[in-house]
Formats: sequence, C-alpha cells, structure tokens
Amino acid sequence: MRCLVYTFNMFYLLGLSLWLGGMFLLGILVEIIVRVTLKEQPLLGSKIMNSIMDVFNVQVIYTCIGLMITAEIVKILVQKFSKLEFDSLSVTKRRYVKEVILGTMIVLAIYMGSFLRPEMHEVDRLKKANPADQKLQIRFDRFHSTFVNIYTVNMILGLSLFYIHGKEITRFRKTPNETDG
Repeated sequence: MRCLVYTFNMFYLLGLSLWLGGMFLLGILVEIIVRVTLKEQPLLGSKIMNSIMDVFNVQVIYTCIGLMITAEIVKILVQKFSKLEFDSLSVTKRRYVKEVILGTMIVLAIYMGSFLRPEMHEVDRLKKANPADQKLQIRFDRFHSTFVNIYTVNMILGLSLFYIHGKEITRFRKTPNETDG
C-alpha cells in the first residue's frame, strides 16, 4: 500500500514537472525564439505560437491536471481505507495549503485554456484582418498581458508546490534502519 502512495506521489510530481517545465519552456524560450527568428514574418510567427500554445494550454496542461488530481484522490482513498498507518506529511502551518494552491492553479489554467485563449484568438483574427485598427491591437495586447500575468502566477504557485513537496520529501524520508511497514 505504501508503495502505491509513493507511486502516485511520483505521478503528481511528474504532472507538476511537465506543467511547470512546459510553462517555462514555451512561455519564455519558445516565444523568444519564434519572435526573433520570424521577426520579418509576424503572421507566421503568430500562427506558430498560437498552434503550440493551443496544444500546450489545453492538451498537455489538462493531462497534467488529470495526473495530479488522480494521484491526490488515490492517496486520499488509500489513507482513508487502508489499515496501515501513514504519517501526515504536512509541513505547512495551515491544513490543505497544497490543495488550495493546486486548486488555484487549476482554475487559472482552465480560465486560460477554455476562456481567455479563444477570446484572444478571435481578437488576433480580427486584428490580422484589419491591421490598421489600433483598438484591436490594444485589446490583443491586454489579453496577452493578462495571459502572461496568469502564467507568471501559475509558475510561482507551481514552484511553491515543488518547495512544499521538497520539504515533505526531505523531512519525512526514511533513515537506513527503517523498514517499509
């Protein structure tokens, strides 16, 4: 049973790693490369970034969310219905801090992927159809700024989850003389 909990903790960390790593990779590195490489072809650069971000913000992030939620549910069920005693791995002063942080990240990710992204695409399409309209450019820039800000908040929250998980792992790791019960 304990092995099952550890396995699902690894799924949780895998999901968090892919999510957070993808945000850093795409939000910083890929966007800079596309903007610099395709400076003379902004429409192509926009199309490439939209395609990449669509796949990441919907398929990859939602898969990571699924992994993390499944891991948490299995951990809760095993702890509730198992006859084995599990140490509470809480290293935070308040209860459910990790769950609140994860919930906030999920709400922000769903907002970005399901609501903000389609609106941003629509404004981008209108902006490309009428490049002289400054109001559309300003509106798109606001959407983009909101998207970047939410990404930044989710990165900070994800790093907080890594920090909490790291504290739990180092604080509660077994000594060489302990056995698995």
